Amino acid sequence: MEKWQDPNVIILWIVITLILLVVLILFISYLIKISYKKDIEKRELVFNEKLKSEREMKKAIITTQENERKVIASELHDQISNKLNLVVLKLNALDANSFNNEIAVIKDDIKTLIKKNRDITHYLFPVEIDNLGLFLCIKELCYSSKDFSIDLYAEENIDFGTKLVEHQLYRVIQEFITNSIKYSGGNQINIHIKKIKDNVTILLSDNGVGIDLDNINKGLGINNTETRLSAINAIFKYKSSKNKGTRLIIKLCPGK
Repeated sequence: MEKWQDPNVIILWIVITLILLVVLILFISYLIKISYKKDIEKRELVFNEKLKSEREMKKAIITTQENERKVIASELHDQISNKLNLVVLKLNALDANSFNNEIAVIKDDIKTLIKKNRDITHYLFPVEIDNLGLFLCIKELCYSSKDFSIDLYAEENIDFGTKLVEHQLYRVIQEFITNSIKYSGGNQINIHIKKIKDNVTILLSDNGVGIDLDNINKGLGINNTETRLSAINAIFKYKSSKNKGTRLIIKLCPGK
């Protein structure tokens, strides 16, 4: 019998062949794993760059809108409110005893126009945020009566970061209040603002009929809210159940 026909030699070659085959399979698997990992990393990089680009675009759009609103608000304030105030001063200086009633009516009308103008400018661009800060502007939104109330629970010294963040949060709070008043059927809105370590958490809630989150119709209000919060890199989530109200939870994460 030749040496290569020896059963022990044949078994040895079979073992060596199997070992080489296993090594080859492991090597190919390793190469596939490396290639797959690189592909995943490349896709994640592309996705993150796309996400970053979208956020920057949203931020730029929001900033442009706010700047335009600021210009319009300033024009309304400077060109209308100031002139109306001058008219009131001139009327006060008139000596017209026989026209007291008419003048009083005109004064009231002008004061109403001034208030409406202020409301419009405040809606377009809340300049008080730049001067007084977000906290005091939110306090102005609060209201209390026997039929309806909007309450604020917060620390006054919370730092929200940039003015852009403050403006967008104010818009979101405005939108939540407006939607709650229009659609919730409730009589209570609560605004909770709390700082935990480096993160600021804002909880907006009402005691209305709630919304069906599975079949929610994203109207302009909710889309605007999502756009504004995405622009400032905030994490947010709606929670609601039937007849137990609606909550919007917002978390600000600096450096995110």
